[in-house]
Amino acid sequence: MSKNIRRILALLLAFAALLSLSACGRREDEGSDVPESTGGKEIVKGTSADSKFTMNVNMRYSRNPLVATNRSNQLICDLVYENMIELDDNFEPIEGAGVITEWECSDDGKNWTLTVGEGHYFHDGSEVTPRDISYSLGLAINADRYAGRFSSFQGASPGEGVVLVALGIGDSSFIRLLNIPIIKSGTYGEKRDYGNTPIGSGVKEITLTEYQTADEIISAFESGLIDVVTNDPSSYTNLGYASTNEIHTYATTNMHYVMFNEESMLGRYSYFRLAMQHAFDREYLVELLHGNAVATPIPMYPTCRDYPTGLVSGLDYNLESCRRILEVAGVRDYDEDGVLEFMNGSPQEISLNIAVCADSSAKAGVVRRFQEDMASLGLTVVVHEMTWDNYMKALEEGEIAISNTGTQTVPLDMYYGEVKLRPNFDLTELLQPRKEENERTNINYSRSSDQSVVGQIETYLSASPATRPGAYYQFCQYLTGQTASLITIGFEKQQIITRRGVCKGVEPNAGNPLFNFENWTIDLD
Repeated sequence: MSKNIRRILALLLAFAALLSLSACGRREDEGSDVPESTGGKEIVKGTSADSKFTMNVNMRYSRNPLVATNRSNQLICDLVYENMIELDDNFEPIEGAGVITEWECSDDGKNWTLTVGEGHYFHDGSEVTPRDISYSLGLAINADRYAGRFSSFQGASPGEGVVLVALGIGDSSFIRLLNIPIIKSGTYGEKRDYGNTPIGSGVKEITLTEYQTADEIISAFESGLIDVVTNDPSSYTNLGYASTNEIHTYATTNMHYVMFNEESMLGRYSYFRLAMQHAFDREYLVELLHGNAVATPIPMYPTCRDYPTGLVSGLDYNLESCRRILEVAGVRDYDEDGVLEFMNGSPQEISLNIAVCADSSAKAGVVRRFQEDMASLGLTVVVHEMTWDNYMKALEEGEIAISNTGTQTVPLDMYYGEVKLRPNFDLTELLQPRKEENERTNINYSRSSDQSVVGQIETYLSASPATRPGAYYQFCQYLTGQTASLITIGFEKQQIITRRGVCKGVEPNAGNPLFNFENWTIDLD
């Protein structure tokens, strides 16, 4: 380890007290002056390297569930704070899970009534009430972690056993957005001995230890000093854990996609964009991520109820289809030199510039495969692997600097991106034309002026459960066949990793890798 110090903390009442601190594994007697509470779910078993089920924490970063960005701290928050609802891997609410037990909405999807279940208690012994749900919702709409998720939220008011929610834009699947943490009303931002961490109603007692670097975390996990970790195989934070561990994957809404600069020479033509739908080997993403992804040309996870299976075969990876559609778009080998040209008065040679952030070898690998495939058709593609800052600059400016001084540039034609969609697969921020008033949440850098796509999205979101599949089918037809503005590559899977034989009953889901933790069997002998 870079630091020969091991800090062991016991978490009572959601980070309520620092119970112990030790060096080189030496632990002081643990005690607590915390009052008895009916809240929380006790961890019963525990004897391992430190005789306890232990999780990693990073004290340099927030442990507040609404702003936590550190993966270790987010995992802790998944235990300490109950979610309003829980979603399965089909992104449907799990019956009997979460604090909200029943829900109903108006025909237009704008007014919701949420029933709050009984028997849920905060760590201070007080019962979770509709007031706490309303309070948590009001905070989440402004939290960076959930930016944009509640853009249509107009307000919530607590009632007798229920919370009434009003939306500006109807959404019949609004309930899927509520896999968010509940915090006790009035405790957000309060100063306490352990920092600005609000009170939760989840697991009452956890033993924590602190390791900060990737090497430290891996070493501690393999040594049994940490008992559970999460891992993102697609990220630069991907950690190399031994294959002898038990790896549980779960679906996410992290979508890989390609979009166009619709002001570029070819990106402005829908037939060219349609040809590119057939030009990306989506299964190669799955291969590069060692199975930790699912390939799909549709911007919805394939196991979802509304997934339009009938459209998929018409959007397959097929270079011959790509070539034929390019010819319709006027892109062909006019002078028979083996290189495709575009007719603009006279044949013009083509060089497509595609930007990709260099934070992931998988992303770059998919784009490099695209480059090779296009070369086989006679179409030149230049791949620009860029740092995050340079990548974002290229997207914002519509051109790519090719000199150190930035004085030489080439047009940006396409870009490979990744976005974490909301659980209802709302694409508003990704496809809505970018304007000054929506810059905070908008991530559409295509320079598209298509306003009608927003209406298409709203029609799908507000549709009743019975008509939603048809509405989504029509939206996807418009998106992939008419405008072809978005090329979906696939969705990531992520991992929760435990040491072999230690944890049984692990059932991770997209919003909570530690779902159903109270029913895990933990054997630390």
